[in-house]
Amino acid sequence: MNARFLRAAFILFVVLGGLLVYGILRPFDGDEQVSIGDHTLTSHRAKVIDRGEADTQDVVVQPSPEFLIEYAFGDGLQGFNILRINADGTGEYNYWDQASESTRQKKLTFELSPAELEEVCGKLNESGFMALASEYRGDVPDGTQIAITVVTENVEKEVYCDNHFPVAVVAVADYLEKEVIQPNRTSS
Repeated sequence: MNARFLRAAFILFVVLGGLLVYGILRPFDGDEQVSIGDHTLTSHRAKVIDRGEADTQDVVVQPSPEFLIEYAFGDGLQGFNILRINADGTGEYNYWDQASESTRQKKLTFELSPAELEEVCGKLNESGFMALASEYRGDVPDGTQIAITVVTENVEKEVYCDNHFPVAVVAVADYLEKEVIQPNRTSS
């Protein structure tokens, strides 16, 4: 009986010890590589998430007289690139050109067709962007930030990501980089 008890106690000790070690190490995993346009970033486990005040989960993004999308990508060291698309399809992209020896800010203007504007709205709806929390923060002191603001039908939704990038944000940002920014940069 004594040997059985010791064996059971040993197994329990090993199992509980394993769970304890897993619980201690678990907060450090969860980092993953994500691709946004030609950028590869590390999305760290979110430590602080702010749900925000307004529930925009059921809002459908569509072109309207109030429509606006702003997308900012960057960091404190190299600056932020900012895309703005207005309701009439006019767009502006302010970015830091780091291809030359001296980094300088450039401005690109373009116009999206009504069909392209519909595609942008479709991507926002498909991704579930409007159901996201308003803020996500990874537990690292420095890195990349993304902010996306969408205004549609008098509803404004802003999502700020600091080193943690939810799937919906990655999908929208990647789409904007590949389908809006890159084609207009190469055509200018």
